[in-house]
Amino acid sequence: MTFGSIFIHAQAERLIMNNAESYIGKIDNKAEIKVGFYSVFLDKDSPETYKVNGYSDVEGTKANFSGTIILNIEKTKKSPKGNLKIYDFKFSEKGTGKHNGTFSGDMLFLSLGKLAVIGFEGNWENYEKSLKFPVYFDNSNKIMNK
Repeated sequence: MTFGSIFIHAQAERLIMNNAESYIGKIDNKAEIKVGFYSVFLDKDSPETYKVNGYSDVEGTKANFSGTIILNIEKTKKSPKGNLKIYDFKFSEKGTGKHNGTFSGDMLFLSLGKLAVIGFEGNWENYEKSLKFPVYFDNSNKIMNK
């Protein structure tokens, strides 16, 4: 396994699910965003890829999405600490309205003893390419025990 015993697959799925609680953050550095996952499962054809289904909720406007979280081996190797794993994520919202689009960026997984901190940082861009905002959400509202 490429990333050792810190982040085994079954544990990864459970940790990303965040005990079925939302990750909380900001979009465009001002509006609150909540992101949650309905399902997380390992892609049997690509052992570094997790397929996800979930939702985003920006101030009461909710959209379902599907996407991937993929271990970025090169970024992880460059990480100064062995307990930090870096993943690429891309979530595509369902719908075709002006406020539907794609989230993409980095997911950071930091293992601190028995605690797991997970944060997502990147951008949201609508499908029309007329809106693009920075986005960040994490589980600091509920730090997970491994």
